[in-house]
Amino acid sequence: MESETGTTTRKTKRWPKVLVGFLLGAVVVSGCLGILFPIQTLFYLAGGWFLFLKRVLPSVSVSLSGIITAFAFLVLMAVIIQLLGTFLIRNVRMKTDMTPLSGWRIRWTGFCLLLLVVAFTGGFAVVGVAHQSAWIVTASEGIIGLASGHRGPGRKERSQRKLKNIAYETINFASGAEGNRFPGGSISSTGLPLHSWETELLPYLGRLKYYQQIDRFQPWNSKTNAKLFQKPIREFLMPGSEWPEQNNQGFGLSYYTLNSHISGLKERASLNRIPDGVSNTLLGGEVVSQLRAWGDPVNFRDPALGINSHQEGFGGPWQQRRGANMVFLDGSARFINENIDPEILKALATPHGGEDVSTFLEGR
Repeated sequence: MESETGTTTRKTKRWPKVLVGFLLGAVVVSGCLGILFPIQTLFYLAGGWFLFLKRVLPSVSVSLSGIITAFAFLVLMAVIIQLLGTFLIRNVRMKTDMTPLSGWRIRWTGFCLLLLVVAFTGGFAVVGVAHQSAWIVTASEGIIGLASGHRGPGRKERSQRKLKNIAYETINFASGAEGNRFPGGSISSTGLPLHSWETELLPYLGRLKYYQQIDRFQPWNSKTNAKLFQKPIREFLMPGSEWPEQNNQGFGLSYYTLNSHISGLKERASLNRIPDGVSNTLLGGEVVSQLRAWGDPVNFRDPALGINSHQEGFGGPWQQRRGANMVFLDGSARFINENIDPEILKALATPHGGEDVSTFLEGR
């Protein structure tokens, strides 16, 4: 009997070693075969909390009022627990014939308060784990983004596809427009801003019926049109559920805009008159600051302001590689680093500057 028990105990102790050995072997084999998904999964599970804190802590601010409020809350809870404990002990003494209990002790209150703090902190930990798990699955820097070859494209690639689609339809619009002009903001005869280039693009994005409901003689945010422009248009939204779809006024936002040297309220470039060449001139790109509604007639920006360097400039949310997806007049898209030479960026922004950008474009 004792021998059988000893054998069972040894087998039980051997299982963890076998499991660890199997996992390590699987990781080694995956690495040799170039399959990085299991390794990335283990890495994020082991060190994901550090990455989460690294991204979150810089945005956390500690205020004196918050500390005072927390301290006052703890004191209040301690008083309530002490009073409740004393009340319960008194009732037990009165209703039972058991040996009289001693009074409620302060250290018991401290223990209950500690349990309360641990439970509260545990709740935050659960939220943090859920947030990090979602980030691992959805972020372009997470597992799906890094393993896009196995699990589908990351959000940066999806955003670039959206931008290219906007570019193609913008070019289609210009090809059929009078003077081959690009879409832009429209104004009334009295100078009142009416509609945006994105409104003009709706029929080309498969939203003809929606476009026909808009009163184009009334401003986009008038009582007549406001409800229509409160609807977010998915073609103009950044991939990812954490990005707001509406502004504070309830209007649908746009995360893409056009080059102000190409599109504007009064001046619009012609597709047939781009001296620098359509492959050397920027049409537009991503924006993540000072967002405007998709119906706003002045939703265009100057790329020369830089990438991620100006509130009214272009920019992307990507952390692994800092920069933004930009698209050219020939419909090609490229991720441009935020550290690009400002003079080159300015040259790419202007359609008739005559600058030499061949060195920059060699890698396209």
